[in-house]
Amino acid sequence: MQRRLREIAKIMPLSVVAPVPWFPGIAPVPFDLRSGECDSPPVRFVRMFYLPGLFKRLDARFFAKALAEAIRDGAGPVDLIDAHFEWPDGVGAFRAARRLGVPFVCTLRGKLVSQIEYPARRRMIREMLVGADALIAVSKSLADLACEVAGRALDVRVIPNGIDGEVFRWQSDRAAARAACGWQADARYVVSVGHLQELKGFHQLVGVWPEVRRRCGDVRLVLVGGSAGEPGYERRLRGQIDALPLEDVVTLAGRVEPARVAAMLNAADLFALASRSEGWCNAIAEALACGCPVVATDVGGNSEIMNDWGLGRLVPYGEPEALTERICVSLEETWDRARIAEYGGRRSWSEVAGECVEVFRSAMEHPR
Repeated sequence: MQRRLREIAKIMPLSVVAPVPWFPGIAPVPFDLRSGECDSPPVRFVRMFYLPGLFKRLDARFFAKALAEAIRDGAGPVDLIDAHFEWPDGVGAFRAARRLGVPFVCTLRGKLVSQIEYPARRRMIREMLVGADALIAVSKSLADLACEVAGRALDVRVIPNGIDGEVFRWQSDRAAARAACGWQADARYVVSVGHLQELKGFHQLVGVWPEVRRRCGDVRLVLVGGSAGEPGYERRLRGQIDALPLEDVVTLAGRVEPARVAAMLNAADLFALASRSEGWCNAIAEALACGCPVVATDVGGNSEIMNDWGLGRLVPYGEPEALTERICVSLEETWDRARIAEYGGRRSWSEVAGECVEVFRSAMEHPR
């Protein structure tokens, strides 16, 4: 998302406002609101009042209030509001846009899948989808889901995410990449990247790893990703690793800088992801851009990225035997990593930004 905003800022002026949940004495804001800016493009963080664990249907109302006040207090004239994610961001931003009388665009991402499980949120998301001046989805599967939620055909522009080709690119010397990672020369390595959340399915991979090693020998698993609001999941994962036991062959690498992730993907024999749902999985696209073959669950937009058997294999979610089989078969296969990288790196963030700006300009010229 940040890369998209950065590229859009090269085409048209924009201001980024990020409401942050806050409740006095319980949820202190983890940064200095007075600083006002962060990285590029500048981000203005504002407090968004919320009730921890209570009345979550009110979050969109609090989001709308925080955003509208931030715009009135310092963002200057606004021609359009573009929101990312559907709840509470999309619904709240939609309400703020209507209150301010400006066009509204929402970019649909994978969060839609989980949020429509709540009836009250689903109703509000439907209102936002139907009332938006324009909609962008990062995958066709999300566009189709939005139409299902709305109960009607919607004009949704599918604009998949791009790749940072300066970071995620193929290195032909895998031996050097492996040495840079400090990996054993005589072992094989499978990498998975994602937040430490249950839906990303790291536990699914750990669960099949004893069988993968029984069939394929010394295969190591490297899990890359930091905490994302589910501290109990990391404890559960570490307990699972200790119980099997796999502590010597499964690594929890934590949050890693993009350049280091790219080095791991170049060094790895395989990328694997057992997620329960996805919108457009950046981790899969980045693995492909590094020439790394992929085994991933057939959920969300994964089949739109993995549309060629020469890139890897898809597997049904929740079928450990099938997951084991795909991983083992893929480890024994010879892959054309240069071809995979050429396919994976074909789409840049500048292309994405140009397509988004087309949508924005159309919404401003022809608001509902």
